[in-house]
Amino acid sequence: MGKWFMAGHDAIATAALRAVEEARLPLRLMSLGFGPDRSVVRMASTLTGWTPCPGCAYGDTSAAHTCAVGAPVDDRSPAAPEPRLERAQTLAPPTPAAAPLAESGAAQGRQLPGADDPTWEAVPLYLRQRLRVPAHDLVSPARGPLAGRENRTLLSAVKAASRMRMTGAHWIVLLTADRKSFGSPRSQRAELLYSVLAQVAAQQTVRAGEATS
Repeated sequence: MGKWFMAGHDAIATAALRAVEEARLPLRLMSLGFGPDRSVVRMASTLTGWTPCPGCAYGDTSAAHTCAVGAPVDDRSPAAPEPRLERAQTLAPPTPAAAPLAESGAAQGRQLPGADDPTWEAVPLYLRQRLRVPAHDLVSPARGPLAGRENRTLLSAVKAASRMRMTGAHWIVLLTADRKSFGSPRSQRAELLYSVLAQVAAQQTVRAGEATS
């Protein structure tokens, strides 16, 4: 004890461990198919009678729960579906407006969610990982069209993909960029990256359709 770290490295390890712990819950939810368009709270309520507290939304109205805001515990039967549905509708955020039909790129002719739409955070981890390798190869260093000044925004988005730190704005830039902007027709890296983007575009179109239906 006390001899495991060089000076300052214990703080680095603590911060890294905290980041890993914080990432586990969203990764577990994503692996089970939950996200903005499939609520784990609603499913728990439907399947098990898990009922939110009317005062603080804590999911346990048993005697062991003390409401933090002092609201009385709801003594209605957990099987009553209407109050839960009304509360879920009240808490649901409004669906962000979708972007117009894409005019180019892997998403050409598709209606993608807007840049601030939360569905971008639900792009599966395996697609992000498949995108990471060709993206890293294309920007280490940047060559061909990506090295041009006119493609600086696209280059920034590809770099974000190589770090798996994409925002909705990054995704839209990547999905609406022409194939030739990533590299020559003979570039296998560019072709692989573009094929993964086509899969993301197809999936996000479905998610946007589900969110607005």
